[in-house]
Amino acid sequence: MKTNTVREYGRSIDVSVARKTDTDALVLSGVSSNTAADQWARLVTRRAAHLLWYRLTWALFPGKSAKVTGLAATAPLITAMPPTVTTHIEIVRIETEQAFNVAGLSGSDHWQFQIDDKTARQLWATLDIVLYPAGWEGANFQFNKAQ
Repeated sequence: MKTNTVREYGRSIDVSVARKTDTDALVLSGVSSNTAADQWARLVTRRAAHLLWYRLTWALFPGKSAKVTGLAATAPLITAMPPTVTTHIEIVRIETEQAFNVAGLSGSDHWQFQIDDKTARQLWATLDIVLYPAGWEGANFQFNKAQ
């Protein structure tokens, strides 16, 4: 019987997300603040990245989150992904440290890292660009031309 593995990346900096060209997955990566040599990366589904964006939106911008998340297109569920790809991500605010705990699920593996408020805002901005390059309204977004 296989037991669950928990990978703890600790307090992290330089956390970002990027498109992976040969698959539908995205790469979530960062550097443990313990030492610059502790770089880590996880493959995540587009839906998991969207969940992270959505949760960060509500945590970082509570006054505007309903409007912003209402405009954004959601990511479809993808059924067949290898067990090494993260399919679910959650965040929890750690009030006493003004930080967030980010946790993901990849098959039977669990992983987590912590980020401060500044890194969370940088991650949100990166997610926003990667997930919504055409804006929150997607391809239906139209610019008003000045006459």
